Amino acid sequence: MSRPTFFISSTIYDFRDLRSALKFYLEEQGAIVLASEFNDFQKPLEQHSYDACLTAMQKADYFILLIGCRVGGWYDEANKISITQQEYRQAYELHKLGKLKILNFVRSEVWQYREQRNELTKLMKAEAVDPILGHRLLTAPSKFASDAEALVNFIAEVGRNKETKKALENGSPLPTGNWIHTFSNFRDIWDVVHSQVLTGLPVDNLAFRKLLARELTEILKSALVKFEADVVYSPVESVIRFHSEYKITFNGSNNEKSVISRSFWNRMSLFGMRLMSDQFQTQIVDRALETSYFLNFDHHVNGFVETPVYKALFKLQIEMRSLNRANKADVLSVIFKNAPAVRGNEGETIDIETVKLVPFLHLMDRWTNVVLLSKAIHKHLDGEEFVMPSLRPPSPIADMNEMIEAESPSDDDVFKFLAL
Repeated sequence: MSRPTFFISSTIYDFRDLRSALKFYLEEQGAIVLASEFNDFQKPLEQHSYDACLTAMQKADYFILLIGCRVGGWYDEANKISITQQEYRQAYELHKLGKLKILNFVRSEVWQYREQRNELTKLMKAEAVDPILGHRLLTAPSKFASDAEALVNFIAEVGRNKETKKALENGSPLPTGNWIHTFSNFRDIWDVVHSQVLTGLPVDNLAFRKLLARELTEILKSALVKFEADVVYSPVESVIRFHSEYKITFNGSNNEKSVISRSFWNRMSLFGMRLMSDQFQTQIVDRALETSYFLNFDHHVNGFVETPVYKALFKLQIEMRSLNRANKADVLSVIFKNAPAVRGNEGETIDIETVKLVPFLHLMDRWTNVVLLSKAIHKHLDGEEFVMPSLRPPSPIADMNEMIEAESPSDDDVFKFLAL
């Protein structure tokens, strides 16, 4: 599995703890983190450390820039370009090529210092302060900023201020990657990374959801029927309509024959033939029930509780196993015994042995539920809110379901039994 790679760029001295925390949490999400002060950072012996950092950046998907009050080591001291600034410039070139995404962060107090300095510049210009004196005042060293001018210029570069002004003047495209996020603590940074990159889910969770969606797609490919080009049919509508028009009751099931519309039976038979020798696989669905990805922690019970999606996955597992068990030759034999080639094609109705029809309807009900559940879960994995579909009951005999429900222990019944 390819995992997202992050390159952390900043002065190390004043960001050591923050860089360490960021690396730890990103790796907990399954990401790869490139941070030069750690032993897992590749350090080619034939390269200078600065060049090694610039080379490593080529492997990154995301560039995280942290700007504090220190400038750090110089990459080009004559032109006052720090190594952090040079890393950013290379990252921005990669960003323009679509190879890298940039997340810029500036400490809140540094941003405020920059704003105050800008206001001071305007004030000195308004008061006609001697330019030489004004420059000396603005560039005077302080305990807060090691090099105020270099720091402010760097922030302006990251904000792409000059490019933005030029673009607005001549109508050229505005620069991208110039968002600057201010932060006071680690949570401020982590909230941005989560919302912009990881969408709040660990990488392994996201990858598993993709895998689950892939298996659900395969299940639907086996469960749907393509009678004609570019038109896909589901058995759901036909099965629901059948039960609506030909309701089998507990007493009616004793009838030797059930009378059904010939055209409608032929349609049901076409769907049934699609199931011949088809066994549904549930490896990823089974694994999903073994993970915590679809469980929520409830502090009231101090433990994990099932989400509606988890319950749907559990139900899908049961339905597919029941479908596989019911998908046998003797159950499908009712199709061939009542095919036009055997029974002829005269008359609007056909009478079918009820004792043979009921197992076939049970099979079709299970198939219907597999389609409904797979579709609902797949749509949820694509970002939609999960809605549990209305499913076919356990028995195709309508009034038997109440009897089955009344005689089947519920979860609460089992919990009461365990408490004895």
